Amino acid sequence: MTKDRIDEWALLRGMCFLAVVMQHSIGEYIYRSDIVPADSIMLGMLYHFTRFGTLTFVFLAGAILFYQYGQGRPYRPVLLKRIGDIYVPFVIWTLIYWVTVQLADHQPIWQTGSWRLLIEQLFAPTNGYHLWFVIMIFQFYLLFPAFRWLVMQFREKALVQRTPEQQRKRVITVLAVLAVLYGWLMYLCYYVFPQWTLTGIGQTLLEHRVNEFPFYFFYFILGAVCGSAIQTWREVVLKLLPWSTLVFLIMYIWLGYDLLKHSTDVINLNVSTYLKPTTFIIVVSHMLLMYGLALLLSRQHNVMVRFLKWCGRYSFGGYLSHALILAGVASFTRKLDLTGYHLPWTLLSFAIVAPSAIILTSLLSKLPGGHWLTGSAGKKRKSSATSTSTSKHIPQNAK
Repeated sequence: MTKDRIDEWALLRGMCFLAVVMQHSIGEYIYRSDIVPADSIMLGMLYHFTRFGTLTFVFLAGAILFYQYGQGRPYRPVLLKRIGDIYVPFVIWTLIYWVTVQLADHQPIWQTGSWRLLIEQLFAPTNGYHLWFVIMIFQFYLLFPAFRWLVMQFREKALVQRTPEQQRKRVITVLAVLAVLYGWLMYLCYYVFPQWTLTGIGQTLLEHRVNEFPFYFFYFILGAVCGSAIQTWREVVLKLLPWSTLVFLIMYIWLGYDLLKHSTDVINLNVSTYLKPTTFIIVVSHMLLMYGLALLLSRQHNVMVRFLKWCGRYSFGGYLSHALILAGVASFTRKLDLTGYHLPWTLLSFAIVAPSAIILTSLLSKLPGGHWLTGSAGKKRKSSATSTSTSKHIPQNAK
């Protein structure tokens, strides 16, 4: 059976995509040698408004999977589809970024040892710096049956034959325990693990922990709760909106101070890495705040809502391609003296890159085989067109 469409998820995907593009636009300008302190500080403060984007995509992955397949529907065909919709475009774009970097560095596209270097890009991307997220999120798709089994066990043993209020309290209790455990894991990631020296595969896993799913599990579980009880989730998010806003504002000031305190002449954005306890708190509060905003916007029908839905529809292809467009813009701006103008040029670059990436994805999705570059966006367009064409030939009384 086809599930009802969740309008706020499309809006939230659009918000996340825009946040990621802004984040990477900031990263392009904030480390330039000619930047003045005022621009540097303002870009650092703006950066914290974008931190929710990437991790909210993890939340949405959990929400969508549990909303559609949490009740035990067959998952194997879905996994095969996800490989085509997510991993194949990732491989193709890895090749695109590989070729682009080789040409930009005036290096031969193929030479001795290129196989090894290219394979490394499939596991630890550096040419496409943003592609690490695809590697990480795909691990959740592969392991979804295990997550679903755990959730079903929890339902059977803790929620069956309980009143709705008892069920809610138990879910909140488990989430609170998991949040504490995850916060402790973030503490280890930021303060303890960097001091460790292991050998062999242990050291490799430690060094690449930013690409590994265990370090993002809480956002996926939070999405599972959302997808499993969407109406209750909406009610709770709206009730918590004043509190999530307050917590976000407090953490925004705290992280801004922390960023300035640990930066010298140049703002060090790594102070606000994802794998840090304070970042975890601001991301969760910001995520709940943006979800509540998406719920309120979903009741509207204006230009901004249509734009966000448009961005949400093509967000995956836009995510894959936006770094290439940003590099094109940067190849022009790096030749300019932007002293005193890094903030406006960051905003201008964002205004160019974000819609350009979505337009490019939209155009690519129309090509034969375009879904290999854009993910499911091309398939959805084709499916929608086929459905519309078929409906035109259905007799009116049959409708």
